[in-house]
Amino acid sequence: MASLSHLETRWRTTGPYLSTLASKAALLEETRLFLVTYDHYHDLDLTFKALLDTVLTQRSRTTRSVIVKIIKSRLVDWNPPDWVLQDLVAFAHESNFDALRAALLLHVPRQDHVLYDVVQQVVVPHQEKGEYSMFLSEVQTFLDTALDDHPEILHWSFETRLRQVRGILAALRDYGLLKGAVNKSIVLPAIPVTVVHHLIRLLKVEGVPQEQLAYHPDWQLWLWQPAQAKVAITAFLQQEQIA
Repeated sequence: MASLSHLETRWRTTGPYLSTLASKAALLEETRLFLVTYDHYHDLDLTFKALLDTVLTQRSRTTRSVIVKIIKSRLVDWNPPDWVLQDLVAFAHESNFDALRAALLLHVPRQDHVLYDVVQQVVVPHQEKGEYSMFLSEVQTFLDTALDDHPEILHWSFETRLRQVRGILAALRDYGLLKGAVNKSIVLPAIPVTVVHHLIRLLKVEGVPQEQLAYHPDWQLWLWQPAQAKVAITAFLQQEQIA
């Protein structure tokens, strides 16, 4: 049976930016279907085969294959501990999408770091200044300023780059950080306590010292400040002691 690998866990990506979001953005429903199907089979190979053959509704097998490849890159290829997928499965079974959205707003940017950097360098500064509108041009400007560190952007066509920018904003909307079909604006996402605990566990097993947990930039993916994170961490640690 194919399950999660025992290879070293790659907690977050570095290196060149990928243009994945130019092809497919959030894939929220498809990711939910992957998690529910994995809960049925408990086997990754069988799960991905079922997605390709029967579960996904896209007419083209090529499109279904692209979707499967992207989901694997976001949730599987980095060799997460088994409890990570089990948490995500639980979130996928909840009656609303709040927990799954919040978890994907965490995991997808960690594995597709152009999205992580856009949140950190564009969305967070806007929100801190009380500026809530988000425009395509601002993400375009971010990519311009990133050229020195990411020359791979130069190899993207004009159409790919435009689709990438639109995909970034669409993903952040679908994950709950933005709202608006055409004109996007920043909103505080709903973060259930179960997903907060999920992030704390992630940071701890990743090796972040306890005294630094509240200051980790991952919290900013939810627009949280260290004071808010400290309260959540204290509650989590107290709950651990009781248990």
